[in-house]
Amino acid sequence: MEPRKNEMEETSRKEKRDQIEPQALGHERPTPQPLKELETALDLLKKPDDTSRLVGLALLKPVLEQELSQGNSEDEGQKDALILRCWRAIPAKFLDGLLKARASDKTPKEEASNMIGLAVAVMHAFMRLMGSHQTDAKFVGRVPLLMATLRSCPWETSTQIIDIVHGLIMTPEGSLAVFQTDVKTSDTDQKPSVYLLITMLLIDIRSTIPSLQEKLHSDDYPAISARLSRAYDIVSAFVVYLVRSLEKMLDDESSNRSFSAPLPVDLLLKIRTNISESMSLTIEYLRDRYDSSTAGAAGLHADARASNGQSSSDPLPIAWDTSSGIFSDSLVLAQLSCLSLWLRDEDNDALRKEATGIVDVLLALYEKGEDGRALGENGNDNKDGNRIFRSTVLVALEGIVETPEGVDAFLHEGGWKTLASDLTELAPKIEERLRGIEIVRVLLAVLESDVAGSTKEEWMPLISLANSALALTSDEEDLEFGIAVSQLAVELLVRAPRGVRNKNREAAIKLLRRAEALSTKDYADVGIEDGLEEVVEGLESLQLGNELGADRLVIIDPGL
Repeated sequence: MEPRKNEMEETSRKEKRDQIEPQALGHERPTPQPLKELETALDLLKKPDDTSRLVGLALLKPVLEQELSQGNSEDEGQKDALILRCWRAIPAKFLDGLLKARASDKTPKEEASNMIGLAVAVMHAFMRLMGSHQTDAKFVGRVPLLMATLRSCPWETSTQIIDIVHGLIMTPEGSLAVFQTDVKTSDTDQKPSVYLLITMLLIDIRSTIPSLQEKLHSDDYPAISARLSRAYDIVSAFVVYLVRSLEKMLDDESSNRSFSAPLPVDLLLKIRTNISESMSLTIEYLRDRYDSSTAGAAGLHADARASNGQSSSDPLPIAWDTSSGIFSDSLVLAQLSCLSLWLRDEDNDALRKEATGIVDVLLALYEKGEDGRALGENGNDNKDGNRIFRSTVLVALEGIVETPEGVDAFLHEGGWKTLASDLTELAPKIEERLRGIEIVRVLLAVLESDVAGSTKEEWMPLISLANSALALTSDEEDLEFGIAVSQLAVELLVRAPRGVRNKNREAAIKLLRRAEALSTKDYADVGIEDGLEEVVEGLESLQLGNELGADRLVIIDPGL
């Protein structure tokens, strides 16, 4: 955006700029008639000249923040329509012009910064009002310029850009736009914007969490927690993108198709190292946070501790944890989500071994996450937040049990009992069966490791559960869960001592006949047929029927 050459136009432009600069700098002007000013702003945005649009945008910002965000509209539908109308009134090219503003002989540095700040602030306000689910092509199309401004913008503007990015990554289109950004520059040494974004977030994480414990009760903690949660969320989305990109790269390479890495190899190695270091600090933080949330303060007599209505069997919190504790802190969930993905997808045995030190923390979060109540208490342990914690913990455990130390820690901390109990409880609930498959994946990895040894007798009730799971099938999706539990049952029987296997022979025979009956049907999913065949072959290899006698071998209706 260049100043007008004509002196009169230049003077007019300067006067109008003087009017808007306070808003661009964050100083709000009075809005006694917000709706009238809104219409004025929309009229100005329709003007063909950039100066009028600039004034209109400056008028629009305080109206959005002060009026619409307060929910003063009588009708939510009317409010949403008005927000959308305002957003559509802003020309995309005009936003681009503001985001491209740079200091020059004709544009002072402060003015260019104000233009960028105003554009980002308005987009930030719309992101908050509309939500990520309503983001459109105009939002996604501005991603390259938003990412480019991160290189030199003030802290307040960069924070708002990160908030916008956090909203965009919640949609597939937005996520791809953020992580595939490739800003063309004349400087060949300039690093990709996505690398700078992730590096900046990781630096914030590593510099903040070592001293976060002491701020748990400070007035600053909610803001710090929210900022770090967004950072972890964006890094999590990047990890997902990175893994998928590398998988596609390998597929393209094996098929002799052209492929490109998501980042240059040297930067990819650096960012993987930085993520691993950040996750190591996250493990330390979760360990310390859990201890402070559940342990009694050293040297403090039990009678002197506030009970907070706890029973004698409850863990004793100490003074420097938050009032809600680790089990209800959204930051902990964001940290755990990011850590879990990295433990599972990054082949880093050193980090996985380090994570064995928080297996007890993970299992506690699995049982009590979000609502702070133990499994089964009041019959209500399946809140959405609790389910999210459990699925996230399962992802972490999947990575940890890849190491012998991880399996040992899992068994030592009672992990098998915790997961098997949950598997049994969720089996009748169709909506929970996806988590059931995730549980089976972890238990199978534990069972197949050298550390686990032979099957324990207390694990064998899962044989009966497999029978029930196959009996409850009503379609192929349900059958997938039944097959998963049956495959676990087969592995339990294969690894069981003879005496333990004999005690469960009848349940095994029943499972074999169910699987045989189901395998005679036709299925659209080839994986279902292969899974049933694997169960049948595994059970037949044990020659269970030969020792019972032919009269005991009866065909069992899978619906029984």
